[in-house]
Amino acid sequence: MELLGLLKLLFILVVLGLTVSSLIGYSSRRRRSAKALAEVREQGGAIRRLSETERQALPPVYDPAKPKRPLALESDEVFLLEGAYSRHGLESNGTSTWHDIIDGVEVFLPYDADLFLAEHNRAEVVFAGKMAVVVGLNQEFDLLSAVERDQRRNTADQQWRDGARGALQDVFVGNDEDRDDDPDRNKEKDEEEAARKRRVDIYAQRDETVAEIEARRGRGVGLLPGLLLTLAFIGLGIATARTGVLAVSLWSGAAVLLTVWALWLFWRRWRPGPPQKVNTVTGTLNLTPLLFDEANSRVTVAASLGDKLVFSLPEHWRPHVSYEDGQRLEMDLRVDDYSVVSYNRQLSLDEEIRRFPLAYWGRHFTMALVAGVALVAALMLSRGPWADLMLTWNAVSGASYVEVREASDLLAAPPGPGTMVDLSGSGRCQVRASMGDWQYPRVHCDWIRWGGDTSALPRVEVDELTDALFADEVVKTRRDPYVEMMVKLYGRDPGQAPLVVSNSRELIELVDSACGSRQQQACAYLRDTLVEHLRVALPERPTDWETLREEVVGYDGEKPLQAVIGRSQLSLVKRRLRAVGQERAEQAVPDLGREIHESEKGGVLVHMIGDPGLTPASMTDIQLWRRFVELTTPGSAAPFSAKGMVVHRGEDDSGAPILVVDVTRQLDWPWRSLLLSFWILLCAVLLPVHVWLAVQQYRARRRREADLARLHGWA
Repeated sequence: MELLGLLKLLFILVVLGLTVSSLIGYSSRRRRSAKALAEVREQGGAIRRLSETERQALPPVYDPAKPKRPLALESDEVFLLEGAYSRHGLESNGTSTWHDIIDGVEVFLPYDADLFLAEHNRAEVVFAGKMAVVVGLNQEFDLLSAVERDQRRNTADQQWRDGARGALQDVFVGNDEDRDDDPDRNKEKDEEEAARKRRVDIYAQRDETVAEIEARRGRGVGLLPGLLLTLAFIGLGIATARTGVLAVSLWSGAAVLLTVWALWLFWRRWRPGPPQKVNTVTGTLNLTPLLFDEANSRVTVAASLGDKLVFSLPEHWRPHVSYEDGQRLEMDLRVDDYSVVSYNRQLSLDEEIRRFPLAYWGRHFTMALVAGVALVAALMLSRGPWADLMLTWNAVSGASYVEVREASDLLAAPPGPGTMVDLSGSGRCQVRASMGDWQYPRVHCDWIRWGGDTSALPRVEVDELTDALFADEVVKTRRDPYVEMMVKLYGRDPGQAPLVVSNSRELIELVDSACGSRQQQACAYLRDTLVEHLRVALPERPTDWETLREEVVGYDGEKPLQAVIGRSQLSLVKRRLRAVGQERAEQAVPDLGREIHESEKGGVLVHMIGDPGLTPASMTDIQLWRRFVELTTPGSAAPFSAKGMVVHRGEDDSGAPILVVDVTRQLDWPWRSLLLSFWILLCAVLLPVHVWLAVQQYRARRRREADLARLHGWA
């Protein structure tokens, strides 16, 4: 987590650094531009004055950084500006600001002045604020002719939108023809042939056909229905986690509405929508080189009709259409985007789609993907899909609980899976192996044997020696005033004085009996602890266990043998004694547990699942041993109740029926199961249907591609 946080911090710092760097560079370039503009004003002299007609033709001037604030001309004096052209700008949040530069000075290019830019530029400019406004460029651009071109361009655009029959208005006419950037046009000797190449004629205007609308709009890949269906499944997931009626109703209702909306959007009848306008035009194909790839010896060209219309072909036509410069073409172009719907009477979208309808396999794939992911999520949320379906059926059909109060009634007519039962009586918790390993038996009160033969149960008792090791009085101690007084004389707290051990002999004999000659770790630790911390009143202090045992057990003095032990050491000795007892219990408990388990026979075995409170409690081996004693005592049966749904029925090794009852599935709260059932069934229907349809549509698309190839001779 620390590494992830550090990486996030570094990423933020890098982004901030790049942003600040861009802003600094942008501001620096603008300052340099303003400085260069000031130098031009100071050093350069005016070459002429702006005429009144030029002033009237000049459009409003705006600073790109402040596009809503117009700039006023400072004077009519025209200055000369020479240098290379460059451009810089700033992009942020999807918006961009660009600045045009000539010789380091920011310039405003009115109308179509950018079409006349060259590698080295000679511009006539006037000043407005911190910008130089271009009024003449490279002896090719001037305001008056630009206004005329702009008017002709507007006329051509209006003619194109209206589809007025006839030749499309030329933008560059008269002297402008000599200014066109096509060098071949300067060499054209036959003016009529040149005009023919530039000419584009509009023959008619019509509306798109339904097929052409479908080719343009398509039917999508089902993203909106898929999103709505995803939100519906999320709503179902939230509803299954709620326990209040109002919350469940709101979330499940929203999920159902979203589901209906998604399915309606997906399966509703497709409507073509409003058609766009299509113009039928003819003209000469012009190819203009754009890029040359030296590595592959490829030239990228731009195709246009005449010198006016740059068109775009449908994607599947492009690899198969061959261009020839000067070729005469007839095409149907959409008015809005100049896209081709019919090419030279050879290719037609309308004919293709009418003969070979489009196939949309992606829509079904989206829905199948959403349904598949949702099905996996539902199966992960459900503890048993089959049980959820059965509880839903029981709740909808009005089923009731089967009440059983005697094990004999249950044996006479055992309920099957899916039955709602209400069992109550007296039964015994069962001893079972943990994960199938009898080395770790546990008492499971989620497994109850109801009835059955108890005569075969072993009579288990805790070993007296082991029980003594766990007894609180295994080391009998008392306070001694004399000892406390001696401690007080040494300036210490008498409350910390050692305790007198009154049963040192019995303690040594108990340890000797419990451990004998065994060398287990617990016994070794216990012996060493007693040798070290049990101070016995003997002439010489024993240094090993054998000496201590012989001296204490063989003592025959007139007075009882006295011993003392520190208070903290007493706790340590007791822990060592219990560790030895735990070792003994650890050896006995697995065999006892297996013996009890194998002795349990008859009756009905009820296994309750679903309630975390039924999880077996963790016990030490001695606690388990004592619990075994309780379980094997006559009359050990305890009251139990199991109310829920039977999810499984089987038999144990003795032939007794086993009923697995999910106690969390109740008829008074079936909503979680009902919602999960609806979820699973909906996914189980949607997934195979859309997978099958996606496969069919994908095959249809491949067949369509093959049919089109044969139709046009592309195969």
